[in-house]
Parts: sequence; C-alpha cells; structure tokens
Amino acid sequence: MGKLVIDLGHGGHDPGAIGPNKTHEADVVLAIGKELNELLKGYDLEVKFTRLSDVYLSLSERAKIANDFKADYFLSIHINSATDSSVRGVEVWQYSNKNDKLNKFSNGLCEDVANIFNARNRGVKQSQKLSVLKNTNMPAALIEVDFISNVNAERDLNVSSNIKAVALVIRDNLIDLFGLEAVASDVLYKVCIGAFKDKNNAINQVKLAKDKGFIDTYIIQNS
Repeated sequence: MGKLVIDLGHGGHDPGAIGPNKTHEADVVLAIGKELNELLKGYDLEVKFTRLSDVYLSLSERAKIANDFKADYFLSIHINSATDSSVRGVEVWQYSNKNDKLNKFSNGLCEDVANIFNARNRGVKQSQKLSVLKNTNMPAALIEVDFISNVNAERDLNVSSNIKAVALVIRDNLIDLFGLEAVASDVLYKVCIGAFKDKNNAINQVKLAKDKGFIDTYIIQNS
C-alpha cells in the first residue's frame, strides 16, 4: 500500500497570503484539503494530512511528519501571491526533476488546475530553497493554486465548486501517480418515497416509480 502526506500550508496564527478582500490562503487550502480527504477515502492508499483544522505547524514539523510516516510522496498545497495584482496562473515546484513519475504528476496537475480557472499554466519549476521540499526524504511537490493577490482569482477561490474541482483533479492525478483503483463499497442507501394506510395507494406509487425507470421499487409492509 502506498503512503502519501498532504501538507496544507500555513494555519493558526499564520494566515499565509491575504487577498484584496481579506481571503486567507490558509483557509482556502484547508477547504481544498477537507474535500480531498473525503475524495481519497476508499482507495488503497495510506494518507496523512499535516493538518485538517486551523492550526499552526512549523515548516520543520511538516517535514518531520512526512519523514516519520515514511511517505512515498509528499504534496504541499498553497496559494500564490504577487506584488503585481494582475498576475494569475498555476505552478508546481519540485526539489529536482529526477523522478519521472513525479514529473508527470506535477505537469498533469499544473495543467488540470490551470484549466479550472482558465488561467495560465506557469509550469513545473525547481527550487532547492523551499523548506518542505528540501527537508523531506521522499519525492515532493508544492502546488501554488493561482494568485490570491488577483481580485478575480480571489473571487474564484471563494467558489465552492472550484474548491471541489481542484480537490478532484488533485485526487485524479494522485490516482495516476500511485496507480490506484477504487475500492468497491458494500454500502447501499435506500430511498423511501412514502407510507400509506391504503395498500392501493402504495401499489400506485410503485407503478409510478417503475414508470419513471426505478424498476427495483418494491413495497415493505410494517407490522
């Protein structure tokens, strides 16, 4: 079973970058992380998040979590910022480009997230200075999801459907990275249409449901 650590940047007393309308980077990445946590359930993958609440962790603590967990890969999620408020786009940072699987993951992720926001794909870049990339023992990537300093990007980052879409494409690219298949669920959910004293009314309701295509509809008699 593969092992993954997902790091959600900033948190607690550290809001990260702040948008023109006071949106905090820490809150946006936390929202993405919570969606991603749900989306990754049911896969043959051990996942650890550095945080899933509004708490502060130092950069060294984040790297230590990944190293102690002996993760196969590490992904850190951030939102970018720039002094030029016109700048938009998505970029992914790696410590090096020596891991072909990580390179493919980062390129795919960058492209997919950029498409969500119809923003520039700024590509995969390298840095030996970013702490969580430098101090983790496994292949690591850090994604910057658009620029919160741009008022339009900030608006887009506050749309829940966009947050879900970002989490979904991260999940999909992680599936490819780890070669995962969904684990089938045995859970079934039953839908009750109504309860009737007159059995004929119940029969008519079943007929209506079946006419609508719900061919498995049936009556349960409560004693």
